[in-house]
Amino acid sequence: MQVVNVRNKELIGILDTFMDVLLSCDRTKYPYPRKDITPDYATGMEYLLHMQGKKVDGFPEKTHGIDLAKFVPPQQSLSNALLKLDYELINWSGSRNNAVKMLYPKGGYMGWHHNANASGYNLLLSWSQTGKGYFRYQDPKTKELVDMHDIPGWACKAGYFGAFNEPDKIFWHCVNAEPEERFTLGYIIPHRGMWEDMVADIETA
Repeated sequence: MQVVNVRNKELIGILDTFMDVLLSCDRTKYPYPRKDITPDYATGMEYLLHMQGKKVDGFPEKTHGIDLAKFVPPQQSLSNALLKLDYELINWSGSRNNAVKMLYPKGGYMGWHHNANASGYNLLLSWSQTGKGYFRYQDPKTKELVDMHDIPGWACKAGYFGAFNEPDKIFWHCVNAEPEERFTLGYIIPHRGMWEDMVADIETA
């Protein structure tokens, strides 16, 4: 997983415009899943070993956050902004493979999982106010745990999620939003060349 510097002014404008609408909405009553484990446990070694010791489908089993792609917000302004975001990002990137629009409340998390059911090259664009959260993964080769800390504003990561038939590329990862809200756009890109082009475009000022 590599860091991608978000420099493209057109992209930043699209993303910031959406965030302005999202942050103007009352999000306190959104139907977040029950928080039945702590963020530290959800992203810790004990839970990782637990998940690796059982048969899983690739999706996270424990999440305290909501996927706006699967949620009809009560605010019409946000519904309109989500449609506009999809339209503008499809036109900007050429990719229709938006996998997730994840909004984490304060103290939100996504527990260890590997997305082998949705394999491919990926791009993860995340926003937070002060950058206190992090994305954590286990290196498929070394088994080392690596933290990629958020930054204030937009951050981007790019990598590859291995499929079930690629055991040496299974990519276990998780998220801890820490004491602030966090929003993530996730994309699965089917072709390496297209993925490389998107990475280059994001880094072009």
